[in-house]
Amino acid sequence: MNTNAGAVISGMTDIERRQIPFASALALTRTAQEIHSREQHEMRDVFDRPTPWTLSALRVKPATKTKLEASVEFKDFAGKGVPATKFLPPQVYGGGRNMKRFERALSLVGVLPPNYMAVPGEAARRDAWGNMDRGQIVQILSYFRAFPESGYRANITDKRRASLAKGSKKRYGVVYFTTKPGGRLPPGVWMREIHGLGSRIRPILIFVTRAYYEAIFDFHYVAERTAQEVLPKQFDQAMAEALRTAR
Repeated sequence: MNTNAGAVISGMTDIERRQIPFASALALTRTAQEIHSREQHEMRDVFDRPTPWTLSALRVKPATKTKLEASVEFKDFAGKGVPATKFLPPQVYGGGRNMKRFERALSLVGVLPPNYMAVPGEAARRDAWGNMDRGQIVQILSYFRAFPESGYRANITDKRRASLAKGSKKRYGVVYFTTKPGGRLPPGVWMREIHGLGSRIRPILIFVTRAYYEAIFDFHYVAERTAQEVLPKQFDQAMAEALRTAR
């Protein structure tokens, strides 16, 4: 279908032409909000139990009358967490997974071998979404003194290590140790529980070679399809609202 935008605009009244920037900005922003909602729906379809953190990884940048451009973007700030600009692109474009913060810390102290990543083992505590419990990660980093010395002194002392290994009447003694690739045990971080009848070992983290993902989150297709479907309707609605409230 051919359209002549110039002819359409020239046929408008002055008040209609004055409302075009406002209506356009409103329509673009509402379309971006709808894209944001549908991207979240797509995440729930393609990811296994996506966390609230993942579902909130996108943000809407609204349009204005002076800048007729709205966008849905990956958040690039996450405080103490991992920003969406780090963990979502491999799901959109494919490629290798970036190291998580605790993996980098373990790598810097020589616990995690090069080109490996860590996955939860049998003894790992998990949250409702299957991710490893944050408190247990902190325990491991502390035990292997993987926290930086400057600014955060959570690393365990020799005295505390000895106390953990000894245990008490209410809890088993605990020792953490690591294994390297090529040994009798799979590489990883293991926990030895010591009690009156002996001891047992269980893996907390297993080290596996770095993962490479296929693209499964079709972010751009969802955005383009939604924009084509929603934007014309949103503009008509925004224009009607603008004319109804115009002075």
